[in-house]
Amino acid sequence: MTALSNLTIPTLDLVAVIWATTCWLGYNYYANNAKRSLMNTMVKWRIKWSHTMMSRENRIVDSQVINGLSRVVTFFCSTSIFITAGLFASIGASQQIMEIINQISFMQTTTLQAIEFKFSFLVLIFVFSFFKFGWAITQHSYSAVVLAAVPDSKQIDMERDSELAQLMGTLSGLGSRHFNDGIRAYYFATATMTWFIHPLVYMLVVTWVILILHRRDFRSKLLQHLNKLDDVIDTERVSR
Repeated sequence: MTALSNLTIPTLDLVAVIWATTCWLGYNYYANNAKRSLMNTMVKWRIKWSHTMMSRENRIVDSQVINGLSRVVTFFCSTSIFITAGLFASIGASQQIMEIINQISFMQTTTLQAIEFKFSFLVLIFVFSFFKFGWAITQHSYSAVVLAAVPDSKQIDMERDSELAQLMGTLSGLGSRHFNDGIRAYYFATATMTWFIHPLVYMLVVTWVILILHRRDFRSKLLQHLNKLDDVIDTERVSR
């Protein structure tokens, strides 16, 4: 057993939470900085969108896209609050939860302190996701302000205002990046539920989640189609 402040929790549980945290934050850094990831590919499409927007007289569609993105993020942001509140209630019922877990044959026998430690880690995950979603909402709202600052298509100067339009796409991309960080937190929070079964099961599930995320971010058919069409568009631009 290892002492941690006033808690006494199994060493294997500490190893599991360190492994999960390292995988979670490490993958976030890797996916956000890799050049050929799904997210960074979509950033290029957002820049294309912002440049196309400059030639439109009516930009209602563009504002609706931003509003739609904001609504999705707002839903997850409020959901994180509700889940966090539910987890705090679960911490208050840790004694009853411990008794139920100890009666289930396929779950590892646990202690009250271990239950509270696991719920506290889940709270940290959802608090992290809340701040990520909250910042994503802010960035999407700022991209809407930049959209409104782009001159009308009849008055626009492509050379002068292209950087302003690109800024809108860049801010939208930053909002998407923090939204994806928050969504990944949900993936790892779901994996954390298996921690109540056994720490080794938890570490295996976290590894499995990493493999799933990597496949979707770097090897999915969606990414292949986006890159294929992106290359075609770039080729047509050069030929002109």
